[in-house]
Amino acid sequence: MAVALVLLLAACAGGAQAPSEVPESEKYGGTAVVAMVQEAGGMNELFHDQSGAFLGGEAGWVVEPLFLALPDGTYEPRLAAEIPTVDNGGVSRGGRTVTYRLREGITWSDGKPFTAEDLVFTFDVFRDPDSTALVPVDYELVESVTARDQLTVEVQLKEASPTYLELWKHVMPAHEFESTAVTAEHPQARLPLGTGPFVFTDFKAGDEIALERNPDYWRDPDLPYLDGITLKIVPELEVATTSFLEGQYDTVFFFTTGDLPQLEAAEESGAPIVVETQETDSWVEWLFLNHSASGDPSVPHPVLGDAAIREAIDFGIDRQGIIDTVLGGFGTLVGSPIYSGAFDVDIPPATYDPDHARQVLDEAGWEPGSDGIRVKDGVRASLMFQTVSGDHTRELYQQIIQQNLEEVGIEMNIENVPSNIIFGGYEEGGLLATGSYDTMMSRDGNYVDPASWMASFTCDSIPNEQQTVGETYGHYCNPEFDELAQQAASTLDQQERAELYSQMAQMFHDERVAIPIYSSTWGWAWNLQLQGVSPDYWSGVWPSVAEWYLAP
Repeated sequence: MAVALVLLLAACAGGAQAPSEVPESEKYGGTAVVAMVQEAGGMNELFHDQSGAFLGGEAGWVVEPLFLALPDGTYEPRLAAEIPTVDNGGVSRGGRTVTYRLREGITWSDGKPFTAEDLVFTFDVFRDPDSTALVPVDYELVESVTARDQLTVEVQLKEASPTYLELWKHVMPAHEFESTAVTAEHPQARLPLGTGPFVFTDFKAGDEIALERNPDYWRDPDLPYLDGITLKIVPELEVATTSFLEGQYDTVFFFTTGDLPQLEAAEESGAPIVVETQETDSWVEWLFLNHSASGDPSVPHPVLGDAAIREAIDFGIDRQGIIDTVLGGFGTLVGSPIYSGAFDVDIPPATYDPDHARQVLDEAGWEPGSDGIRVKDGVRASLMFQTVSGDHTRELYQQIIQQNLEEVGIEMNIENVPSNIIFGGYEEGGLLATGSYDTMMSRDGNYVDPASWMASFTCDSIPNEQQTVGETYGHYCNPEFDELAQQAASTLDQQERAELYSQMAQMFHDERVAIPIYSSTWGWAWNLQLQGVSPDYWSGVWPSVAEWYLAP
């Protein structure tokens, strides 16, 4: 942001003050406008894995989960009436039977009752071979789902699993479908019906997505306050941030760590915004490495399949330099793939040591060519380096990484593309799903329970022609890692799980399945006129949307 714009905002704001407390009766009405930087193909997380679909799903704007994760890693019931435990009879002594009891009186936003049949239907969609739903890995241990009555569901597990509170983050309305063979072409896969405070009403691709107030929201008859929300699709983060500071948007989905220095400078200069940061580790920016050749895990990647290349990349990146120069100090170094929640594993990150990186490559037979780029057995150490296009901050540290690795003899060719091309499904030709990439930079890893995150690096997570549904970040396949993941996801003994996850984290680190760049300092900013905003540790400001209102 140019200094002139910040000064202009300060002058216009005149030392902006937060609006005074607004009477309850004056909180109602108005439409908040949120810039959405990454447009999703649809807003149903079960069929679209671009980050924008989060606002239709886990954020709770439209679709709500059975259980909501709290900052300490515990859960509270949302659509469920209680947390199933052995003591209250919700979990059998052997842990293989879980009984979910639903709250009374909840309706879908179209007025139809929310019942146990909806949970059964959702599971039936997941197991229908003609469905293209992105089945969460936690359902692999579910053997059967039975509605005992309108508000009671009994789940039989193949073996005891501690992740039963991660089930049904997204429930589908059975009455909206004629079959369980649901595909991404179904209207509900684009704009899902839910039980939340808002309802999707329109989706204009490349322009905006409209939501309106759910007048029959079950949780509180006085909520939500807003009449609606407009998600304006803005492909360029820099443009979205500038427009936000000019007052065009109430907030942005989502700001990155690199935006925080600019936002805090604007706030300090008197711009009418609120900036709030959370210092604990949150989402990590990863350099995801393709371990296979064109999506076939039986054939190693011609460059990244060599452990020496992966080690050289790890020691060759000046992470602290990125944090200090590009992120303005807003970030921390992380070495472990499991760094949040109850099973945090402390592993120091690799130090910046280009001499060590060069030595590792020398010893592995990667010799510098005439242009300095390494070559071994006729293979050039040249890699495609991609991330979501339009993110200026990422582009800056992409260039630092590119320069760092060129200095040790590894060529990184930057070619960024839109989000839907990266995260699209296998049949859509998504780069991650099909393995059509070398290195991909994206954020992930901040989970209450690491089971699903670790499972995304197992052999079964890799899509193929026979099984097109799956989510993988690395096309990495190691039976030993898979066995540890299966054990950790099938025991209720928390101490045993901690030991297993510690082994997995160390293996992940040693084999450099992916390279952590930094952990974001999580931050949000919103216009002073937007009130009632309350950040949540796991999901940011978005779950508080029912309490948002526009100050008069």
